[in-house]
Amino acid sequence: MKKNKNINFIFKSLDKKKLFFCLLLEAFLDVIYYMVPFAFTLFLTLPFTIEKAIIVVGVFVISKTLRVVGNYMLSKYTGNYLYEYSKIQYREYYKKLSKLPIEVISKYQTGYFEQIIEKIVALVQKILTSEYFSIVISFFFLFYTLYRQSIFLFIASLLTSILCITLSILILKKANHQVEKLYDCDYEYFSMYNDYISNIRTVKLLNHDSYFVGKIDKKSKNCLNENRKYVDYYSIEEALRNMLILMPFLLGLLKAIIDLSHGIDTIGIITFYISLQVEMGFIFEELSGVIISWFELKAIKKKIKTIFGTLDNRQKLKTFSKIELKDIVINYPKSNLEIKIDNLEINRGDKISIMGKSGQGKTSLVNLILGSLTYYSGTILIDDNDPSQSKLDIGVVSQEIELFNMSIKDNICLDKKVADEMLIRYLKELELNELLSFEDGLNTIVGEKGFKLSTGQKRRLNILRSYLMDKEIYIL
Repeated sequence: MKKNKNINFIFKSLDKKKLFFCLLLEAFLDVIYYMVPFAFTLFLTLPFTIEKAIIVVGVFVISKTLRVVGNYMLSKYTGNYLYEYSKIQYREYYKKLSKLPIEVISKYQTGYFEQIIEKIVALVQKILTSEYFSIVISFFFLFYTLYRQSIFLFIASLLTSILCITLSILILKKANHQVEKLYDCDYEYFSMYNDYISNIRTVKLLNHDSYFVGKIDKKSKNCLNENRKYVDYYSIEEALRNMLILMPFLLGLLKAIIDLSHGIDTIGIITFYISLQVEMGFIFEELSGVIISWFELKAIKKKIKTIFGTLDNRQKLKTFSKIELKDIVINYPKSNLEIKIDNLEINRGDKISIMGKSGQGKTSLVNLILGSLTYYSGTILIDDNDPSQSKLDIGVVSQEIELFNMSIKDNICLDKKVADEMLIRYLKELELNELLSFEDGLNTIVGEKGFKLSTGQKRRLNILRSYLMDKEIYIL
C-alpha cells in the first residue's frame, strides 16, 4: 500500500483546449452584451439625432443577433463537453474506489461514495459554467465610466468593491467550517437513509415503518439545524454584498444628476448605470455562488484526502509457486483478539481446507492471503515477492453473494468471450436448467443484487463466474 499524494482527479482530466474555447466564446458574448449599455453613454446624448438613434438601434440589433448565434454554439458545445467530462469524473472516481483497501471501504456506507461523486460533478459544472469574463468585463465598463466622470468616484468605487469582495470571502471562508459540519451530518443521514433504501425489501418484511421513519426524522432534524447555521452565514454575506455593490452605482448616479443640474448632458450615463446595475446584481450573485462552490469543493476534497489517503497500487501476480506465512500475529484495532499463525506453506496446485469455529480466524487468514489485511506482524512471501509491492490475482467466491443488475450471461462472463452453447452446458451441469426457461434466457436481467434468483441459484452462478475468470488460485 502506498500513500496517495495526488488525489486531484477532479480537474486533472480537463480538456484544456475545449475549456479555453468555451471561455473564449463566453468572453466574446459578454463583450457584445455590454456594448449596448456602453453605446448608451456615447450616443444617448442631447441632441438625440436620427443618426444617433440608428447607431444605438444598430448596435442593439447586431448585439442580439450575434448573441443568439453565440449562445447556440456555446450551449451546444458546452453542454456536450460538460456531459462528457462528468462521465470522465465518474470513471476516474470509480478507478480510485476500486483501489481502496478493504479496511477503508468498510468504514463507509456505499451511498456515501455515491453522494460524494454526485456532489463533486454538480459543483465542478457550476464552477466551470460561471461567467468569469462577464465579471471582469462588467467591472471594466463600470470603472471606465466612473473614471470618465471623476477620479474621486473611480477611487471610492474601487475601494468599496474591494471591500465588498474581501468581506464576502471572509464571511464565506468562516462559513466553510460550518460546511464541514454540515457534510459530516449529511454523511450520517445519507448513510442511514441509503442503507434503508438498499435494503427496502428487508424493511418491508420487518413491517416496522414507525422505527425507520423515526430514525430518518431524527437525523433529518440534526442536519436541518446545521444547515440553518450555514444559511445564516451566506444570507449575511448576500445582504452585505448587495448593500456595498450598490454604492458605486449610487455615487455614479448622484454625480450624473448633479452634472445634469448644471446643464451637462448625462442621460446616457444614467441609462448606462441603471441597465448595468441590474446585470451586475446577477453577476455578483453568481460570483458569490462560485465562491461558495469553491469552498464546498474544498471541504469535499478534504474528505476525499481522508478516504483516498492510501491506495492499493500493488502489482498483480498472475502465477506463483509458493506462499509462505511465518510468525504471523494479527491484532485487530480496538480489540483484544489476537490471531497467531506460526508457519503455513501453500504450494501451487494444493487444495486446502480451513476449518474452525466462528470467530477463530478463518476469514482473517483468507484476507491475509488476499492482501487485504494491514494490521499484522510477521513475514509473508509469495515466491520471495514483498506483499507490500505485489499481491496475488485471486478468484474469490465469497459467502456474500452479489450479482449485478445485468443479464445472466453478462454476470457470468463479464469480459470473457464464452459461446452460448458452452454456457448452457455449464448451467445444466450445475442443475440451473430453470434459468434457461426464462423468457429471455441467458439475456434475462437478474435485477438488483440478483433478487429474481434464489440464494442457491445465485451461489452456483457465483461459483461459475469465478471458474470462468481462470485464476491460478481460488478461495471458496
